[in-house]
Amino acid sequence: MDKYKLVREIIKTCKYFKIMTDDIDGGLIEKKIIDGLDDILFVENLLSILYYKMKLKRFQKTLNRERLKNLLFELEKIRLNLEFKGG
Repeated sequence: MDKYKLVREIIKTCKYFKIMTDDIDGGLIEKKIIDGLDDILFVENLLSILYYKMKLKRFQKTLNRERLKNLLFELEKIRLNLEFKGG
């Protein structure tokens, strides 16, 4: 998955889980996320939040598990690459 598609998926997922509101400037958020994907702490914190939110009962019925699984898989790959680089 390319970086920009990944960023759009992260934003959609964060809005779905109500981590961020709809009225936030998308361009600024995209830039911050792109910059954050090079920081292992950012990626680990994002993974922690998403794993926590997906377990909440209120999201269980409407959760698109396949889309979330693909997003988490991509984030885990980025985290591992950063860990091996010493990021």
